[in-house]
Amino acid sequence: METSREMNENANRKRGGEVPKRVPELLAPAGHVESFHAALENGADAVYLGLKRLNARAAATNFTLDELAVLIPYAHKRGALVYVTLNSVVAASELPGVLDLLKSLSDLHADGLIVQDPGVFHLVRKFFPDLPLHGSTLMAVHNHAGVNQLERMGARRVVLARELTLEEVACIAARTRLELEVFIHGALCFSYSGLCLASSFRGGHSGLRGECVQPCRLRFRQGRNEGFSLSCNDLCALALLPGLKKMRIAGFKIEGRMKQADYIGLVVKAYRMVLDAPPESERGAVARAREMLAESPSRRLTAGYLSGDFNAEILTPHRSGSSGLWVGTVKAVKGKQIVVALRRDIQSGDRLRPESTAGKERAAFTVSGVLPAAQGSRPGESAGMEAVLPVEGDFRVGERLFKVGGRTDSASAIWQKIRRETPEGLPYARRFPGGGKPWEVRREEVVEARRQEETLVLKIGRFQELAGAFRSPARWVMLTASRSNLERMAKQRLDESRMKRFVWSLPPLLSEKDIEYYRPAVKWFIEKRFLAWEVNNWGNFEFFPDRGQTRLVAGYRFNLRNRAALEALRDEGCARAVLSVEITGEELDHLGRESSGAPLIVPVHAWPPLFISRLKPRLSEEKPFFTPRKEAYFCRTSGGITHIYGDQPMNWFDRLPLLRSMGFRSFLIDLSEGAGDVRGGEKEMEELLKDFRQARSPEGTSSFNFDRHS
Repeated sequence: METSREMNENANRKRGGEVPKRVPELLAPAGHVESFHAALENGADAVYLGLKRLNARAAATNFTLDELAVLIPYAHKRGALVYVTLNSVVAASELPGVLDLLKSLSDLHADGLIVQDPGVFHLVRKFFPDLPLHGSTLMAVHNHAGVNQLERMGARRVVLARELTLEEVACIAARTRLELEVFIHGALCFSYSGLCLASSFRGGHSGLRGECVQPCRLRFRQGRNEGFSLSCNDLCALALLPGLKKMRIAGFKIEGRMKQADYIGLVVKAYRMVLDAPPESERGAVARAREMLAESPSRRLTAGYLSGDFNAEILTPHRSGSSGLWVGTVKAVKGKQIVVALRRDIQSGDRLRPESTAGKERAAFTVSGVLPAAQGSRPGESAGMEAVLPVEGDFRVGERLFKVGGRTDSASAIWQKIRRETPEGLPYARRFPGGGKPWEVRREEVVEARRQEETLVLKIGRFQELAGAFRSPARWVMLTASRSNLERMAKQRLDESRMKRFVWSLPPLLSEKDIEYYRPAVKWFIEKRFLAWEVNNWGNFEFFPDRGQTRLVAGYRFNLRNRAALEALRDEGCARAVLSVEITGEELDHLGRESSGAPLIVPVHAWPPLFISRLKPRLSEEKPFFTPRKEAYFCRTSGGITHIYGDQPMNWFDRLPLLRSMGFRSFLIDLSEGAGDVRGGEKEMEELLKDFRQARSPEGTSSFNFDRHS
């Protein structure tokens, strides 16, 4: 059987290797053709871009397959590579379209496919082994164990989580052999990428599906304190680049598929200067590059998590959450004109984004003209003065205006240039030859699954709740594998009947230092016949070299929402899987019809953290804080990790009859997490089990996305 490395090498030979790779690469984002062109013109070695669907920047202009068929050869002629982001979580009904898309991308010889959903991994390995796979940062790979697992799954490259220090990146690079990619510039999220549920919970706009509405950028209030408590500054690793160049890193990545072309060109040019500088000139190159970036639209620039003191650098609550250069404030609104007190010069063609007084970013607009507000002032030399801007739309006094882009060549002019050079695009098929159904649904399997006895899984977070959980009717009892729980359990003995019911649940975040504790701990418990484990991150798999000895369950953090993803986890030894808490009722119905429900566990009660972060915001724990819309959150920090919860758990008890009619027979009640003092406890457990038996959802709970359309 081929190793992943041999598969990658063979794929390279099949593809012809038209474009030699530069190591390290400088990767630039392209949300539209203007930024694509600006990236190449200013020295990018590779460009990453998304198609019109199934990518994690759905709000960008993005590209069609016909456009991609022209852009790839255009980039190759300039010695640059094109990576395609297919990094959205895939809904159950979308799989046939994904197969069609993969067939097209295989024909077009995309240089890499950036992927989050394990189902896409599964389909590429099975049907399109010539497509190089890159694990997206949304897979939350944050340790060497996760990198090694993705290599076993056939990845060529892993985009590391942005929440890593310089020392952690160096450690991962030293302990792995797969290509690594790190972000060096652009926006930072408060939560670990791939673990954020906030946008989805509040309005159904899943960040895992490219629809994030950035709730972390809002102004929050807690008591008398108010500010942008969760809004992060922007990353700038220019000063660290000389050291990063010495590590085993394949690609340096710039964030910004929503950015304007002039911003992309300037940032690429600045980093190109430093990357190309010889060692004796690096300090001067960094200084010149910093001067160039001083006028680029951004938030405050910091070294991000790469800095040892990231808590002091990343969060500045008194600053606006908006990106861009603050150029002025609306002083008056007069019909279709606004009077602006200017802090910086602006001119026709600039792109400005208003920010409401509550801190909410609004849609950007293009300046069509700058008129003097007083005699003696001249447009274009107006900083410190007032100017009048003709506008369309609703503006209010006090709103701040941020410059997010300037005048660039028009998209039509750039497309004319590209098509003159590559008049004939690459040929490609638009349909998967198997008709989009790579597996057959056998009715007898579905019928047999629906006859199986119902299984209740009860998950708790504290050792002292274990006795009450075992007294419940749950067939399986899961306990979070925290250090304290592991150490207390090591001193206990479970009888055989309880051992058969017991499941350890591994944490979704384990640092490099944590792995040194968990690897021998897991091995010790397996030797003591604790054989059932829930895994919640790709790095967890490395603790189980003998998958035949243990019984693995894939937790909801894998965001499983389609059959191919379930097959991928089954390939890794997971006999059962917990479906995503973001899943909709429509998707559940689709999954119930197309597959046997036996291995699928539906979470029917959970209070998951909406944000999980290494940052400690200036907020009091357990005391509610509010958005301008009065939405409440609670904060709790433990072990260097901050969990922020909504004010309601999700609960689908009243949907149990419907779920059973769909064919599901396994349900999870998760009491391991939650806000306030109501988390856990035998009394709550008993009340919830009663509600479960009666198929009744308690008051003060949320249906999350169940009733939303996929």
